[in-house]
Amino acid sequence: MCLIWRSSGQSGVSSGRTPFSPRPIEMDLLNPSRPSLWLSDVPCLLASGSAPLSPPSAMPFRTSTTALLGLFLVPFLVLASWTAAAQDQSSGKLHLIVLHTNDMHGQVVPLPATWVKDQDPPPTSGGLNRVGAYIKRTRVAAKEEGAEILVVDGGDWYQGTPEGGLDKGLGILKAMLLMGYDLVTVGNHEFDHGVSHFESLLKEAPLPALLANARTKTGGTLPGVGEYSILQRGGLSICVVGMCSVQTPEMSHPSTRDLEWEEPAATLTRIKKELAERTVHVDWWLPVTHCGVYEDKQLAKAHPDLDLIVGGHTHTVLHRGQREGRTLIVQAGSKARSVGRVDLWFDMETKSLLRGEARLVNLYGDPAEGEGVPALAKACVELLRRSALAMDQVVGRLDGSLDRSKDAYSTSASGNLITDLMRARTGAQVAIHNRGGIRAGLEPGEVTRRDLFRILPFDNALVTLTMTGRQLSDLLKRSLEGRGRSGLEFSGIVAQVKRNGRHPQVVAFLVDGKKLLPEQDYKVTTNSFLASGGDAYIEFQQARDRVTDPILQRTLLENALAKLWKQGQGLTPSIENRFVVLP
Repeated sequence: MCLIWRSSGQSGVSSGRTPFSPRPIEMDLLNPSRPSLWLSDVPCLLASGSAPLSPPSAMPFRTSTTALLGLFLVPFLVLASWTAAAQDQSSGKLHLIVLHTNDMHGQVVPLPATWVKDQDPPPTSGGLNRVGAYIKRTRVAAKEEGAEILVVDGGDWYQGTPEGGLDKGLGILKAMLLMGYDLVTVGNHEFDHGVSHFESLLKEAPLPALLANARTKTGGTLPGVGEYSILQRGGLSICVVGMCSVQTPEMSHPSTRDLEWEEPAATLTRIKKELAERTVHVDWWLPVTHCGVYEDKQLAKAHPDLDLIVGGHTHTVLHRGQREGRTLIVQAGSKARSVGRVDLWFDMETKSLLRGEARLVNLYGDPAEGEGVPALAKACVELLRRSALAMDQVVGRLDGSLDRSKDAYSTSASGNLITDLMRARTGAQVAIHNRGGIRAGLEPGEVTRRDLFRILPFDNALVTLTMTGRQLSDLLKRSLEGRGRSGLEFSGIVAQVKRNGRHPQVVAFLVDGKKLLPEQDYKVTTNSFLASGGDAYIEFQQARDRVTDPILQRTLLENALAKLWKQGQGLTPSIENRFVVLP
């Protein structure tokens, strides 16, 4: 088997193992255990020109009437699929299974399957251990039926959980080495601690990483990262290209600005041209991106010959994918809740795609004895043990309630505290945070790091930018008048309003006691989510002079609590109302 690995402007051809060979750790291929069958595993037909089926139920067979019917239907569907695959092999057809995940964000433990409505509490789904076990089972089943398999991930591997934060991501990367990935695309959050830290992670945990559209100033790829990989699957030459959002420098560590970023469509065009000039044969192209659904659609428009794009970044749950022309775009949500699966059948005479089926596989049960990956299970247990030591540590004391507010005429103690700390950190005149990003309140008492994760679970950094008074006024009015997707909390500004039913009528905004001037510039700090236009606050995208501080908002809270804790004091949040309701 001949594979090509492209990195730092060099290519090498070798036979047998390559840096991208899968790592089947402690996999007993002789005694596989069959996975439990779920109604959500029934495929939805996605062949071009066919009508998509309705989304399947996510319920296990034992819990719904529809599932009971599934007990009779699913075995026949699965048997028919296997029989058809065997016939395909003997008739010059190839069955390729693409398994995909994205935006796992270090999610070791399973999460509640909130889409299951008739169980209270709902079952749990996913988690790294279950994902790894499903990959193993699918590899075994594919080998038995004579199918080929390709396992990829769409980026954002570790950032976002206490476990992912251990050793700044190293523990999660080591766990991913045990999960059986063939290739993984680099996401923007891989750079949250800087480009050099990302490079050090790959030295210690050499994942088969791809990133084609970001180069160093000298024109090479990052150390340990390839632009693409060409793999052989059953006689089909597949070129997998990894690409990340060109907005990464605005969302991640400032050191990413030292890289040269290229639009994904241009990158794919360049690589196609390079391989053609070198007479390297490719039968099928597969971009694995961390760009979001909209950008994936733009890529499909620019390259209408693509059959499939595996995506990430926007955490979009695409049960059956979305089509842009002939191209099927798939994404598996986030947090390792599900595994995406695309079954593809190729005519091996023409090397063309005949049909495809896409679905999301929900992982409701822990692996049975013998069907999991023991080394992965052990790694997950260790990560949880270590995170408990850190997360259960008391970091300070709260002497007043840290409440949240949905009142259109008042700010909250939590919003006041968070925005005050943001403004103090950057020296901005104004700080703004979205209410939807504050996920929990907190009562007075000792505070642990896990409590802080509950309040601010999103790994948002700080972004400071320059806005005109008009832009700032338009943004705040959108919030106060209910035209934004989330209300706003703020520091350094006072909103003078009159009561006008459900939403206030704005009279004026004051900064430093003076009315906001439309043409004057103001220094504003917000979080990285809002800075990218999140919650429909597009004015942030129109701002200029962006400077990103990678410190997490959660860390700001911890530092403030810890400073007072060392002095034997607790933190008392401000309950000042930053709305002034005029008669």
